[in-house]
Amino acid sequence: MRIPRRKFLVIAFLLVFSISNAAQSQPNPFLSRLEGNWQGEGKAFGMASKQNIKWEWVLGKKFLRLTIKNEMTRPNGPQMFEGQAYYQAIAADKFEAHWFDSRGVTFPIKGHLEGDSLIALWGSPDKEEGKSIYRLVDDSTLEVVDSVKQKDGTFREFGRVTLKRQAT
Repeated sequence: MRIPRRKFLVIAFLLVFSISNAAQSQPNPFLSRLEGNWQGEGKAFGMASKQNIKWEWVLGKKFLRLTIKNEMTRPNGPQMFEGQAYYQAIAADKFEAHWFDSRGVTFPIKGHLEGDSLIALWGSPDKEEGKSIYRLVDDSTLEVVDSVKQKDGTFREFGRVTLKRQAT
């Protein structure tokens, strides 16, 4: 039996789409290592900082949502900062994300892997630019280093925290 050309093309497209969609529905292995609740302390903008970070798969496991709550200690009381980013793998070691925070700021993120670290380059030249490094020290320890890009192109660190994975 011979299949008409048009039907063959439709069947071939659906088969390729199904295989591609099934492959994309698998969460990225590195991002999956970040999944969970993390708590820790460090410094942000020269102040003591307590952070809660949550990485969780959302929207059909198409995005890994990063939620950050950072309570900094100021002389006149605590200051809270919150943000969320939605990460998606675009290749085995490359990621895109979008950031939203309690300042009302939003910007794109381009990420890539270097060993056990996710390097996230964020912002845009017309707003602000920076870099966040999420380094898995081991399965239960995450180090986060945040830097802002200076006019000369170098990065100046403004935050560093070490977090421990929390039991679920």
